Amino acid sequence: MGEPRSFYAILSGDYEGLALEELKAILEVESKGYVIEHVFEGVAVFKAVLEDPGVVVSRAGYVREVGELVTIGSDHLEPSWAREVAQALRGGSVRVEVSRYKGYGFYSELDLVRMLSGLGVRCSLDSGRVLRVMVTEGVSVAGVRLASREAGGFADRMPRRRPYFKPGTLSPKLSRLFVNISRLRRGGVFLDPFCGVGGFAIEACLLGASRVICGDIDGEATLGALKNLEHYGCNVSLVARSNSMAIPLADESVDAIATDPPYGRSASTKGVGYEELALEFLREARRVLRRGGYVVYAGPYERSPWVIARRVGLEVVSRHHMFVHGSLVREVVVARV
Repeated sequence: MGEPRSFYAILSGDYEGLALEELKAILEVESKGYVIEHVFEGVAVFKAVLEDPGVVVSRAGYVREVGELVTIGSDHLEPSWAREVAQALRGGSVRVEVSRYKGYGFYSELDLVRMLSGLGVRCSLDSGRVLRVMVTEGVSVAGVRLASREAGGFADRMPRRRPYFKPGTLSPKLSRLFVNISRLRRGGVFLDPFCGVGGFAIEACLLGASRVICGDIDGEATLGALKNLEHYGCNVSLVARSNSMAIPLADESVDAIATDPPYGRSASTKGVGYEELALEFLREARRVLRRGGYVVYAGPYERSPWVIARRVGLEVVSRHHMFVHGSLVREVVVARV
């Protein structure tokens, strides 16, 4: 099985709580055991057994970078901490990159380079080996970068670049996060019963689902979803016009559900109120999910969507709030059968 190793993960600053939830979900799916040891602003430190640590970044939407942890010290440049870093970096050259979060820290990248150079470390801007130091909340987290997400990695799947576009579609980055926190495993069966034009389904397909089921009551949207899924080579998809209040699937036939139901807009709910729609959808989700399966969904914060999950017998694992605009705060609920 291998021994656990210590890593750092740099989390996106957009929704740090959700980014941490995404990291936990990926580790739950991809590792053979993990422990989150520290959570600082922008950085998490964890111990895990991972065959390929890079999978954390390749799967993620909101985890920007992962690396092997060297050590954690104070936010002052202490000689004892620098010696510990230098000892871990013996042999070869290294490129030093220092990030300071919100003004934390009392030294610069140049200060660290000078001190490490004095301790025998060869620091070079041309080195492919990167010493990453994150200074945050009174600590300096040092590690060797293993994988990072390139800027614009989701650009080719932005809603307006798809064959079929509909306003209000979530970004691929956010869709990826929803699918990840549903704990979808490679080879699993994924369902989005409010799939719209297929954003979540595309991400589930790219994450290696064996079957992606995309349903919506809007027939025009499902035709658009089919075009979009075909465009991205998702030949494991099943797209159907269907009612989320009566999902046409057998009991315990789905491994993971991630979805973004309409929030009571009469045009998209066919006149059904939000509470009734969410209640019947979650009853159906509980029925079609296999034991231990997760459902991830969103709703308006003021309507307490997590309470509805409890009412149908689901275990609420976590809740996260996302500010959308002045009149809408979205609550993302992670629940389990």
